[in-house]
Amino acid sequence: MNATVCAIVVTYNRSELLKKCLNAITNQSVDVNHIVVIDNHSTDTTPKIMRSMSSNQILYKRLDDNYGGAGGFKRGISYALKNTHDQYFWIMDDDTIPTNETLENLLHATLLLDDFGFLTPNTHWKDGTPMNVPPIAQNWSVAADKGLIKVKEATFVSLFVERKKVEKVGLPFEEFFIWHDDTEFTTRLSKLAPGYFVSGAMVVHESAGNSAPSIYTDVSSRISRYYYLYRNEMYICKKHKGKIITLTTFLRDLFVSLKVLVVAPDHRAKRFATVLKGTFSGLVFHPRG
Repeated sequence: MNATVCAIVVTYNRSELLKKCLNAITNQSVDVNHIVVIDNHSTDTTPKIMRSMSSNQILYKRLDDNYGGAGGFKRGISYALKNTHDQYFWIMDDDTIPTNETLENLLHATLLLDDFGFLTPNTHWKDGTPMNVPPIAQNWSVAADKGLIKVKEATFVSLFVERKKVEKVGLPFEEFFIWHDDTEFTTRLSKLAPGYFVSGAMVVHESAGNSAPSIYTDVSSRISRYYYLYRNEMYICKKHKGKIITLTTFLRDLFVSLKVLVVAPDHRAKRFATVLKGTFSGLVFHPRG
């Protein structure tokens, strides 16, 4: 395989996981040409570790502030566009641990397809249970005999894209900050060509847990983050999914805002206000790109 690949990793205060992630990338069965590491202004030992790993292959950029996942991935992809000429970008979180043959299987999938918008690997948690499973698309089985499932969108837990596709659709929206920046980005990519789940390309997502975040039960210090979840999702519906789905999502979010007043164990008013604020903000939100 003569394709060139730049891995892009965004990190924040998880130096031990970052080391494990980078070790997995550098020990792939096929070579990675460059590794761009975007540090969202970590306050742990990340800068020291990255200085010790300095090389022509590893390109480290420490940001002057924490710009969230969306800002980090935007800057990482932009940096790769400007500082490498690699054909593919392999984008991931710092808690993503690829197996030795993940990249080889992703590259093999490119040979099986006439065209694709993005590829997403088979992601499991530490205990082997599936996670970050993408929603399947219509005609999902068109390449199933090749171990490829057509999907609608994917996450930055691990995402494989062509440089030329990114140049067409643009960068992730920094203003999303957290949540759904990746699904919006891959939705744009899927308008150029279908996205595919690559069953043979395995990664382990060593996150804190394998349960979806919930506005009903999350700790009080995280409640304000849900503003971005509801705002960004509403924007995606409005921009990409049509009036019926937008209306359905709006009504669902109104129901959620009322439900938290009944079932949430604490901070009910704050949870209620966060859902409503995010939902209504999404109706008028227009990221600058």
